Amino acid sequence: MSGVSRPTLRMAVLIVLLAINLRTVFASLPPLLTEVRHDLGLSAAVAGLVTTLPVVLLGALAPVAPRLAQRFPIERILVACALLTGAGVGVRGLGGVGALFAGSLLAGAAIAITQVLIPVLIRDRYHSSTGLLMGVMSAGITLSAAVGSGLAVPLEDLLGGSWQASLAVWAVPALFAAAAWLPRAVRSHHEVDRGPVLSVWRVPLAWSVAVFFAMQSMAFYATLAWLPSILRDHGYHASAAGALAALAQVVQFAPAFLVPVLAARSRTQGALLAAIVGFAAAGLIGLLAAPGAAALWMVLLGLGQGGALGTALILPVLRGGDVRTVAALTAMSMCAGYLIASVGPFLVGAAHDLAGNWTVPLVVLVVMTAIELVPGVNAVRDRRVAPAVAAA
Repeated sequence: MSGVSRPTLRMAVLIVLLAINLRTVFASLPPLLTEVRHDLGLSAAVAGLVTTLPVVLLGALAPVAPRLAQRFPIERILVACALLTGAGVGVRGLGGVGALFAGSLLAGAAIAITQVLIPVLIRDRYHSSTGLLMGVMSAGITLSAAVGSGLAVPLEDLLGGSWQASLAVWAVPALFAAAAWLPRAVRSHHEVDRGPVLSVWRVPLAWSVAVFFAMQSMAFYATLAWLPSILRDHGYHASAAGALAALAQVVQFAPAFLVPVLAARSRTQGALLAAIVGFAAAGLIGLLAAPGAAALWMVLLGLGQGGALGTALILPVLRGGDVRTVAALTAMSMCAGYLIASVGPFLVGAAHDLAGNWTVPLVVLVVMTAIELVPGVNAVRDRRVAPAVAAA
């Protein structure tokens, strides 16, 4: 990365270390879901709640993050959240329905704060490198989902066939991230501007950004939760299904990184929007029509969903007028977005229970993806939420 300063490169590495923990709690469970459901006696709908409830927390706690950033240095909050993520993941590996839900909720709460504050930190301290660092965050999230999906079954085999141990091992990267951020947290005494926390809930543009975030998140989490089960029911072995799901996540890495960089350099993002929705829908339709070519469909799905994630994360930063507006817009997007998105895994699981097959759930996923265009068309236009409008 020629022309990028050393402080920016160091921050990029630190962001990756945090971002690698933002999806492992969600991605590491689905490849093991058949064994977990069997051992714990869970229905498909209840199993979907294990993924759904932490996503609810991602939305419900998002508005708390800007207020915390006005009271404490962001770096210290991020260290605390990394420690809580590690604790939650460790609890989840204790076994039992209670531990599975409690650990997932604790980790989800910490992740909710983390992923709101990283964009705020970038906008406040590294404004000139917004596209690059948001791309790094987005790519790190896709890497998190990829390693969680791809290593879940191999880790289970390596750890004596224990799905509990396979889930608990993801506490290690969370603790490593906390250690890496600790020196910066000790030195930091800088809080975000202590002016009144802005509200953008009555701004139409803010709702367009938030609903786009919601629909891409709904499609992502519903796919993440059930894709391994869909592949296994189409004849793929557990390890093969996990590998194919991981392929979709690995492919997401490139568009997740590149789309924020390209979006930050463009006045509008309409062409990017059309491409990412088209790729994701094509991948799901292909899986519905010809599951034997799943590897091809995973590539298309990954290109679309990775680009959608990158777009959803950069839009609040691009549409905010200053750091407090960006914080408010990011918090609102993730609050409304995740609360809406949280029903996705449950809907797909319930559709499977009712239909008895995966055809209807796949159609539901295609519809979720196509709906991204509705708010997206307005969200990608070249406009800003002015601080004065947010304050009003």
